[in-house]
Amino acid sequence: MSAEAAPESPQGPAQFDPQLLDLMTGAKGSAATIEAKCQTLMQALGPMLATAFEKATGVEIDARPGAIRQGRRRELLSELITDAVYCETTIAGWSKEIASLCGTKLIIGLVECLLGGNDPDQLDIVARPLSGIELDMSLVVFEQLNDSLRTLVSADPKAKASVARPQLDLREEIDDPFPNFHAAAMTLEIGFGAVVAPLILILPQALLLKAKITAPAQGKKASASALDWTERLSDRVSQSQISLQAAVALAPLPLGEISRLQAGDLIAFADTGDIAVTLSANGKPLYTCALGRAGTRYMVKVEGPAGPDENWKTDFA
Repeated sequence: MSAEAAPESPQGPAQFDPQLLDLMTGAKGSAATIEAKCQTLMQALGPMLATAFEKATGVEIDARPGAIRQGRRRELLSELITDAVYCETTIAGWSKEIASLCGTKLIIGLVECLLGGNDPDQLDIVARPLSGIELDMSLVVFEQLNDSLRTLVSADPKAKASVARPQLDLREEIDDPFPNFHAAAMTLEIGFGAVVAPLILILPQALLLKAKITAPAQGKKASASALDWTERLSDRVSQSQISLQAAVALAPLPLGEISRLQAGDLIAFADTGDIAVTLSANGKPLYTCALGRAGTRYMVKVEGPAGPDENWKTDFA
């Protein structure tokens, strides 16, 4: 007599728990294991980043290990993008799925000090979206972070490390080329004068589980290709498109008469001979000019500086 077949479960064939399957295949690590890996990486990465950043830019920062978060990549990025700029980086032979976030307060403070000569200890920065120049200059922070990480984790000291253009916003999920893998977000608290802002590195957990961290060599020379940040800022400022304003002094009028002005009324220029014009940008006077015409268009002819300040370009970050 043959044995009867076991009744099929009404729920269908038994299924593996997805979380358990990811643990078994190495796509995900236990919370304790990932925490330990992140702590080890941050302890080595913080001092190395501070040293590399000073060599490349001449700016001293303090990088201390901070919070660690675990979860899916998209969810972590969405939680942490507030008041931060986003950048994707790669290290050849190690990973093409590295993401970083940097608090905008750090970038704003660095640019203010490097361009304007402000005292870092006197900074009072309010987080806001970055200007075009600030966004471009955030690249230096991500370059130094990625180069420091490469030195720690790559077996090939000559492995190419590349950094994509930083972005203020994340891509929509449908446009994201990277899978929504299990990830870990490591926060380095970056101190620069009075400013403290997060610099966050987001890596796949599968990568962290396999990573071997090599302590950096002491006294390593800065990369010969590293450009001085001040020079990069000055070059970027010089190429920026700036809106100009030309102001002409008008004849003074009593307040009562000004209040009764209507469309069609005429007001005379203050000057009776050549009309003096002050050329300004960003609310700062730059040059004194003379008003004239070329064909049908009114134009101004630059005659001289508007003041003694020769470093006016530093106000255009």
